[in-house]
Amino acid sequence: MKTTLLVAVDSIRALLHERLLLGLMLIALALIAIFSVVLIGERKMMTRAFTAQAAANAPDDSKAADTADVDVGPAHSTVATAPTENPPAKAPVSGHNLSPEDRKKLAEQMEQMSSIFQGFFYQVGSFGGSLVALFIFSTAVATEIRQGTIRITLTKPVSRPQYLLGKYLGGIAVMAAYALIAGAAMILFARFGQFDLSPATRFAPWLMFCRQLMLGSLALLLSLYVHPFLASILAFFAGNGLYSHANPLFYLLPSYSAFNLFGQMLAGTLLNGKDVLLLSLYALDFVILMLLLALWRFRTKELV
Repeated sequence: MKTTLLVAVDSIRALLHERLLLGLMLIALALIAIFSVVLIGERKMMTRAFTAQAAANAPDDSKAADTADVDVGPAHSTVATAPTENPPAKAPVSGHNLSPEDRKKLAEQMEQMSSIFQGFFYQVGSFGGSLVALFIFSTAVATEIRQGTIRITLTKPVSRPQYLLGKYLGGIAVMAAYALIAGAAMILFARFGQFDLSPATRFAPWLMFCRQLMLGSLALLLSLYVHPFLASILAFFAGNGLYSHANPLFYLLPSYSAFNLFGQMLAGTLLNGKDVLLLSLYALDFVILMLLLALWRFRTKELV
């Protein structure tokens, strides 16, 4: 166990020195930041547009009558008040002095827009994490085999299972850090944008992490057979979302779409603990199966 952890620590250190990996992570985080700024700006523009529309439709109660007759004596002696030259301008309508109906409409529009924005935000973060996971796991072992550095490591008292498990644990640690950062970014995005977090958001980082582990585990297995780039493509498109229930491939291929919370965020659906537990167990079973197959393949693979 100690040897496996040492390999994992060394793997994390090596991954942090990978320029391409750091570039992918920075690009993913930059996309999240840019997307946050754009969505928050869009929210402000929609709020201003709604407020301006409410101001245009609001009745003008501030105008006084042009003239007023004041009876001061007999009917023939009346004094006419001069019309006001510059009537006071109508005060602009803001979010604080909207009518109750307009406030209700604005709240409903903001709630709907919040769910849509959080769903797209989750999609961006999840896609960036998937790219990072595919790169990490598809190159973790295959790159060292091609470069020949793995033979130097295995000359030490490190067995093949210890080496592969250490590399895998290192990848898990990096992906867990990414999931935490993405989850924190989602909370900050909602806070700065003054959005109400969707009920599905609290499970988003964990289910995102499970999906990325499934992708990475399959990419690791395939990288022991084919080139890492091809392994990443095959792992990414290996989900059963492209097939119907009548196709046998639907039951053989992994279900990535079950971990996508985009639809739940749009609908504002509250996931219960049972659903999350079942999805977690499904991901755990798939990850263990892929890891066992990878260990079996790695035991018999020639390290040319």
